[in-house]
Amino acid sequence: MSDAPPTPADAQAPATAESFAPVRFAVLGDAFLDISVGPLDAVPAAGADVEVDAVTQHPGGSALNTAWHLAAQGVHAGLYAAVGRDRAGKTLEHALRSESRIAEPAKTLAILQYQPTATCVTTHGAGMDRTFMSAPGAAKTATLSQLLPKGLETLADCTHVHVGGFYATPSLHGGLPALVASLRARGAKVSMDPNFDPRGEWRSPAMRAAIRGAGAVDLFMPSEVEACEITGRDTAEEALEALVGDDRSTSETPVGLAVIKRGARGVLAGDSRGRRWSAPACTVARVVDTNGAGDAFNAGFLRVWSLRAAGSEEPDVDAALRAGCASAAIAAQHAGAVGEWAPSAAAVDAQADAEYGEKQWWQKGILACMAPRKLA
Repeated sequence: MSDAPPTPADAQAPATAESFAPVRFAVLGDAFLDISVGPLDAVPAAGADVEVDAVTQHPGGSALNTAWHLAAQGVHAGLYAAVGRDRAGKTLEHALRSESRIAEPAKTLAILQYQPTATCVTTHGAGMDRTFMSAPGAAKTATLSQLLPKGLETLADCTHVHVGGFYATPSLHGGLPALVASLRARGAKVSMDPNFDPRGEWRSPAMRAAIRGAGAVDLFMPSEVEACEITGRDTAEEALEALVGDDRSTSETPVGLAVIKRGARGVLAGDSRGRRWSAPACTVARVVDTNGAGDAFNAGFLRVWSLRAAGSEEPDVDAALRAGCASAAIAAQHAGAVGEWAPSAAAVDAQADAEYGEKQWWQKGILACMAPRKLA
C-alpha cells in the first residue's frame, strides 16, 4: 500500500455535505511500539514463567493511533511525532508507510539520533485490569522544534491540530500555549487528549495552560479517570463542570468543549455555553483488546465534529459522539490499537446507525441481551 495521502476528493468522501470546507489534520505527540502480552488470568507471581497465547507488537501511542484512525476514515491526517534511530523506530516507520493512510509519514516523522523509540508493554486478560509498562524514550525528549522544524509554517495548510499523549511528551509543554494561541488566532481548531500521567503530576502549570486562558484548546478529550485527576473532582459530571463551567476564582477562558470518555458507561460532553450532551456506549459483541479504543473514539468524533466546525454550520456534537462510540466499538473487536483493519468512515457510520438509529422491536431485544458487553 502506498503512503501517499488520499486525494482531496477521497479525503472528504466520508462526509455527507460536500459544501463543507476541506479538513486537514496535523496530529502532534507520541508514537510508541506496543508489545501486548496475554490473555492472562492474573498478574504473574514474582519469579513465575507463565505461558500465554500470544506476545504481539503493534504501532501505538495516542497521537499515532488517532492519526491512523482519522486517515482510515478518509480524513487527510499527518503525524508529527518522534522515534529513535533503532529497530523499533524502523518497525514503526514501515508500518506507517505500508499499512496506514497517514499522509507522507516519511516527511513528518522526526528521527532522533540518541534516543530510543518509545515502547510500551501491555498485559491484558478477562480477569485482570490492563497493566502498562512504558519506556517513553524519544516521545519524552522530543521538542516542538524537532517535531515542527519550520515552526508554525509546518502546519500552514492544517485546519485542525490534535495533540495526543500530552503527559507522555513533557518536552513539548513549554511551547504549546504559544502554538495553540497562534493556531487559534489564524482560525485553526485545536484538540487534545491528555492520556494518563504516570508521574502523577496531573495539575501542572502546563496542563492548566492547556485548559484555561489564551493557550486553552478548543476541544479537550480526557477519560473519566484523567478528567477527575486533572480537575480534582470525584465524578465525571463534576469534572465536566470544572472544565467548561464558570470558574469565579479566575477570569481565564475555559476550553470551548470537553468530551469525557467513560468506557462502558458511554460519554459525557459539555461546552462553555452551558450545553450538555451524552451518549450510551456502543454494543460490542466480543471484546478482544480495548487498548487504543479511546483514540479510535477520538478519530470518529473528530471526523464528524471537524467537518462542520471547518464550515459555517454548528458542529453536530450528538452525531460526533455516536461516531466516536462506534469507532471505539469496532476497535475493541481487534487486536492491537491500530492495523490494516482500522475502519472506514462508512463502516463507522454503519455501526453508529445500527446502534443508535431507529430499530424494529426484535432488534431492540437482541441489543438488550448484549447490553452488558458495552464499550465507549
